[in-house]
Amino acid sequence: MPFVAMASEPAPAIALEAAQRTLALEPADDEAFRSQVLALDALGASALAAERMRQRPQLFADHERERIEGDAIARAIGWGRVEPISPETRLAETRAALAQLEALQRDTPRRTNWEATRLRVDALSALNHLQRHAEVVAGYHALLDDGIEVPAYILATVGDSLLALRRPADAIPLLEDAMAHAPHDVDARILLGYAFIETERFDRALPLFEALATSQDAWPRDAGARSGYENWDRYSADLNHALAHSYANDHARAEAMLQSLIGIAPYNPGLQAAYGAVQSRRLRPAAALERYDMALTMAPQDRDALAGRVGALTALDRSDQARDALSTLQRAHPEDPRLKRVERELDRHRGVQATLSASRGRSRQREGAGTSISPFGSRDGAWALEVRSPLIDDRWRVGVFAHEDHADFIDGRVRHRAAGMGAWYRHDRLGAWATLGAASGASGGTTATLGADWRFNDAWRTGLELARNAQDTSLQARRLGIEADSATLIASYAPSDTFALQGRLSRLRYDDGNSRDQLGVDAAQRVLTRPHLMVDGLLSAYTSRGSRGDTVGYFNPERDASATIGLRVDHITWRRYETAFQQRVDVMAGPYWQRDAGTHWVPSLGYRHLWRRDGHELEYGVAWSRPVYDGLREQRVAVDVELRWGGAR
Repeated sequence: MPFVAMASEPAPAIALEAAQRTLALEPADDEAFRSQVLALDALGASALAAERMRQRPQLFADHERERIEGDAIARAIGWGRVEPISPETRLAETRAALAQLEALQRDTPRRTNWEATRLRVDALSALNHLQRHAEVVAGYHALLDDGIEVPAYILATVGDSLLALRRPADAIPLLEDAMAHAPHDVDARILLGYAFIETERFDRALPLFEALATSQDAWPRDAGARSGYENWDRYSADLNHALAHSYANDHARAEAMLQSLIGIAPYNPGLQAAYGAVQSRRLRPAAALERYDMALTMAPQDRDALAGRVGALTALDRSDQARDALSTLQRAHPEDPRLKRVERELDRHRGVQATLSASRGRSRQREGAGTSISPFGSRDGAWALEVRSPLIDDRWRVGVFAHEDHADFIDGRVRHRAAGMGAWYRHDRLGAWATLGAASGASGGTTATLGADWRFNDAWRTGLELARNAQDTSLQARRLGIEADSATLIASYAPSDTFALQGRLSRLRYDDGNSRDQLGVDAAQRVLTRPHLMVDGLLSAYTSRGSRGDTVGYFNPERDASATIGLRVDHITWRRYETAFQQRVDVMAGPYWQRDAGTHWVPSLGYRHLWRRDGHELEYGVAWSRPVYDGLREQRVAVDVELRWGGAR
């Protein structure tokens, strides 16, 4: 905030009244005029004081004239932060104040060192409000280069600009200095908390926010008062304490904290927008959009709600509406530093999407001699590439695909390749796709898929896909020249980021008359959440049957089933905004039963790396397991890598 000086004359209101009485009788009285101007400035009417002073400037010393002019500028900058009458004039007052300040610096250079410094410092406040953060930081460093001790009152403003420029490490010492000079400055403490969050120091950020909320009474009462008054600092502390937990990945706790606040103040647009942001992180875009719309009903220019609305509509695959929402944000807040990030995210969603993956595996028997009987062969591998065009008419993509699978069996290597093109439609609740290609290798001919899915709400989604010459046909069958068609039904239930359940029912119909039915269920439940560590409990169950059993020349249990439990540990090892490195460990075990082969426990262990940068992802890992086929245990080791570009899914 800008600095406003206070006059030294006692009782300015009394002095003003006396001066006005004198001037009413003797308009030319210089002392009364001078007293009136100084009293007006002391009472906060600095603009009026400056206007009056210009009528008789000779009555004032340089330091008095410059102080009054500086006070007028500072008051104007402060008023510029008040909610405007109309959205179009939101920054008009600040722009006008900055123009007046620059005119003073240019046309009447300050003769008083402090007042010259003060104008330079107060300019930083105006530039910060105008979101010209690079100029704020440059102006601050220019003051330091000139050997000027920068006043403490502007340090939090410079720290805010450094945060906007994503330089939190530079902001921390400034914000700590600001707190040292003003320990009760709630805004500076909140900014410091976010600086710690953005440097991944949640061990310092969360206690700071908790202590801040605890230190603020909701309804403080002055001595002798019959009732307390609203403490908006407590509101800011509670709101940002909840959001801090969300940034620490504990969205469930943040949601609970915000729900209690909304119960108190449902008509607070900032609170509704914050709740919408948490709903979005909980993977509930429709619920988030509802909250953003509620906020905008009350405050049509709310920046957080306008920006969040773009992301929610994008997640709901309503790209045309997301573009309109982005245009609204651009018109309302063209200076907002987050605007470019929102634009990039939408452009990435609408742009080219691609996935490139590859895998290699090795299977061998653990007991006795012999060759692997694994359906994967003794060695196996695969690669796949899919590239989709940018969105066409906000709904369509066209693209190409190619993939190859191979496996080494006792009688040699079997290889299957396919390539083709496809079209994908996705808008709002409905997704649909169709591909057509040609296959070669162990089994040739035409490949085709036709599928659709439907999103019932934020939690429920179901989909069906039919495939000709299906990619997941057993390579053991392909080596015999046998192909298979498939039908797959998937239903998923994910009410939040901490729980997911998916069921899968499929049928493979082979050319040799064999039909293989498979049913699987997978569930994940968050059991531990820390800022950089998440642990999920995993549960899966699977059963299948083959109509021809072991009468065919490939692995085809007449009946089998498995149940597996385990843990998944995700550790965010390094992160800076949208760029992050994450490690994952999966540990699972459970019984596998096969008719006529008994029951065996099957353990598995996986270790993975995941790199994210601006929405693009690189994931690779290694997996070890000891599966059992026809009662014989094997050891399998596999590695894989996948690159996802443009938010491909």
